[in-house]
Amino acid sequence: MDLAIEEGAAFVVIAGDLYDGAWKDQSTGQFAIAQLARLTRAGIRSVIAFGNHDAESRVTRHLTAPEGVYKLKSAKCESVQFDDLGVVVHGRSYKEAATTENIASTYCPPAPGMLNVALLHTALDGHQGHANYAPCSLGELQAAGHDYWALGHVHDHAVRADHPHVVFAGNTQGRHIRETGAKGAVVVRVEEGTIVHVEHRATDEVRWAHARVDAIGAADPMEALAAIQAQLRPTVLGADGRPLAARVSIKVDGPLAQRLRADPAWFEAEVRGHAAGVSDALWIERVKIIANDAALPTGLPPELLEMLSQALEDPDCLRAVENAIAPLTAKLPADVGDPDTAPLLASARGRDGAALVRAAKALVAARLGEGAH
Repeated sequence: MDLAIEEGAAFVVIAGDLYDGAWKDQSTGQFAIAQLARLTRAGIRSVIAFGNHDAESRVTRHLTAPEGVYKLKSAKCESVQFDDLGVVVHGRSYKEAATTENIASTYCPPAPGMLNVALLHTALDGHQGHANYAPCSLGELQAAGHDYWALGHVHDHAVRADHPHVVFAGNTQGRHIRETGAKGAVVVRVEEGTIVHVEHRATDEVRWAHARVDAIGAADPMEALAAIQAQLRPTVLGADGRPLAARVSIKVDGPLAQRLRADPAWFEAEVRGHAAGVSDALWIERVKIIANDAALPTGLPPELLEMLSQALEDPDCLRAVENAIAPLTAKLPADVGDPDTAPLLASARGRDGAALVRAAKALVAARLGEGAH
C-alpha cells in the first residue's frame, strides 16, 4: 500500500491469497479493509481476485469493502472497466480452495481499444511446491489477446512472457527459509495505452537467505567458523538493510566432520555467536552440517561397530543400558559436563537407551578420530 501511494498508482490488482483461511477474529478483515481504504483516499482503485487460501468456501466472513475496491465473484469471469483510464480488468475468484478446472478458458475476451489486464490465481503449467490449481498453459494465455496477465499463487516473482506480459508478482513477504530473496510487488508503467516498463519492487520487512559454506579440508572448528563468517557478510549485505534470517549449511569432512556431528548443538551455538559478530540484524534459523561420509574414518574398530549396531536393534540390551546408567545419573550434579558430553548426558538423564548408545558412539568415534591425527 505504501508503494502504491508513493508511486501514485492509478489502480492496484491483487491476484489472490489476501487472507490465509478463515479469520480467527475480526481484526484480520478490519486491517485489510483499513489498508484498502488508504488506497481509496489516495484516489487509487483496487481489484481483487481471491485464490485458494481465501476462496469463498474458506473465508465465510466478509466486511464491506470501501468505495473503489472491486471484489471479483467466482461464478463467472467479471470485467471492471475504468473508462477514464482506458483500462479493463478481467478476472474470476475461486469458489473452492481446490479449484482444478481451467478457469482461464472462461475469461472474457479483451475489450477493443482498451488496455486489458487479466487477473488470475494459477499454477500456470505447474510449479514446484505449489498445488496445480486453475491449470492452464502459457501459450493459452498469450493467445487470449489480453495485454497483461497478473498472476497469483506462486510465491516467486517471475516474468513468464513479454508482449503480452505474463507475470507472477510473488508474495510480498517471505514466510520461511524456503522463500528466500527479495519479495514484493510489481510496478507496471503505461504510456498512451502501452506497457513500457515492468519492475519488481521489494516490500519485505524481513529477508530469508540460505548461506552455503564449503569447508571441505578445514582442520578445526575455528577454521570452519571463519568460513561461515566470510559467507555471512555478503549475505547480510544482500538483504539491503533488512533484518535477515539465515540458514547455514556447511560441508565438512575428516575428523572435523566427526567432531561437529558428535555435538551439533555446541557448534550451532558457536555459529550463532560468530553471526552476532557480523550483524545485529542477523538471526540464524538453523545450522545444517553436511558431512562427506565417504571420507570419514569411523575411528572405531569393526568389532565395536558391529556390537553397537546389534545393541541398537536389541530392546533388552537397550533396557539394560538404561537401568545400568540410571543410578549413576541420579548422583550427578545438575551442572556437570561440558559441550562435548552434553548430548550423552541428556540421553542418559532421559533414559533413552537408543539415543544414549548413538551419542556414545559418536563421541567415542570423534575422539578416536582426533587421536589418530
